[in-house]
Amino acid sequence: MAVNGLWVASMFGINGAGTINTTHTFTKVQTFSSPKNIVAIPFLQMIQETDDETTASCYVKEYVDNGVTKKGPFTAVAASKCTKIVWALYTRDCVARPMRLIFFL
Repeated sequence: MAVNGLWVASMFGINGAGTINTTHTFTKVQTFSSPKNIVAIPFLQMIQETDDETTASCYVKEYVDNGVTKKGPFTAVAASKCTKIVWALYTRDCVARPMRLIFFL
C-alpha cells in the first residue's frame, strides 16, 4: 500500500500539557472534512518529571471509521474511512508533549 502523505503535529502545542500533584486526561478532537484512509500513531516527544512517581501515556481514545465509533484506548489505529480521531494524554505529576502522526494511504 502506497503512502500518499504524512502529517505530524503536537497535540497540545509546543509546551505540551500536564499536572502537578494530581492526574488528568487531556483530549484533542481531530476531524476530517471527508473520509480518509489512514494509519494514526500517537507518541511522546518529551516528558518533564515533576515528582518521583511521574506517569505519562498518550493514545487514541476513540475514532470513527465508516460511521462507526470505536472506543479505545488504542496505541495506533488503521481506518479506511476515518472522519474523526480523539487523541488523549494521561499525566500524573508531569508535563509531557504528545505528538500526532498520521499516514495517509
